[in-house]
Amino acid sequence: MKNYSAFLLLAVILISSCHKPKDGNFTLQVKAKYGDQNFAAGSPNTDPQGRRIQIEKLKFYLSHIKLIKTDNSEIELKEVVLCDFTDPNSLRINVADIKGDFKAIKFGCGVDSVQNLTDPNSITDDANPLSNYSGMYWGWLKYQFQILEARCDTTATVSGAFNWFPLYHTGLNPQYRQVELSRTYSVCCDNSFTLNLVLDVKKIFYGSTQTLDIISESTTQMGAQDNPLIAPKFVDNFSQAFSAE
Repeated sequence: MKNYSAFLLLAVILISSCHKPKDGNFTLQVKAKYGDQNFAAGSPNTDPQGRRIQIEKLKFYLSHIKLIKTDNSEIELKEVVLCDFTDPNSLRINVADIKGDFKAIKFGCGVDSVQNLTDPNSITDDANPLSNYSGMYWGWLKYQFQILEARCDTTATVSGAFNWFPLYHTGLNPQYRQVELSRTYSVCCDNSFTLNLVLDVKKIFYGSTQTLDIISESTTQMGAQDNPLIAPKFVDNFSQAFSAE
């Protein structure tokens, strides 16, 4: 009888475990577009004024990436990541064991004031986004939040010769921005879900409330002589250029 009771108990446990919902796998895929055009670093796009613009380098930090549940609780996926559009592997974040009903995603553009105190020389793991290997640390600026370097053809005939070279290296704590995007979805039961975080590069220059002119506002490195007033406009447009799909 004891053996039979033990067998029944084991059967109940096994059946219960088989029906217990498993956690799922979540992927955040960072993508880019240029308005209704495809985007790739090193390939030209056409801006609203008919000029060719080619983004050679686009790198940026995202920090405190969190998923917001419908009950307003949060799950932090990553403290900080470095997205580099010349490195596809840096644009995909996979996280296992995620479960729940979600309504939004939020993140910071750049690193926060505490992360910005990090000494990159103290980090021995080159894979750490805050290490010297990232190429995002300058002594006077600390961490650069975003790097965008471009080539433009501003000739009247759009002859194909790139004759203008906009460059934006932003940083400093006042330039940190936080973003929250609504997107409803569920992850559970051993399934997989991919959320696309899409950056519209066109909106960096042609924002919803302000335009960043590639001729008169073509350079900022946040130095005393490097047009520091351009940086707030850049980071405002940048943070507003994301959508969740």
